[in-house]
Amino acid sequence: MPRAKQFYYVIDGLDDESALVIKKGLSVVGDVKDVQVNVGRGMAEVQAYRDVEAQVRLACDVAGVTFRTRAKP
Repeated sequence: MPRAKQFYYVIDGLDDESALVIKKGLSVVGDVKDVQVNVGRGMAEVQAYRDVEAQVRLACDVAGVTFRTRAKP
């Protein structure tokens, strides 16, 4: 199996509740190994086997926040 990579996504309007929704939503995706959501930085750090931007966008829609962009490390 390939090694997991770190992907970073900038998210607007994050609070503790929406961060928890995003973390729970992404943790069930098969390609995702780990999820960390930093409310202060407005960023989700996802360790995954491939880019999961589409799933992050969906999780943001469910949480009621705005996906801004994928960020470089």
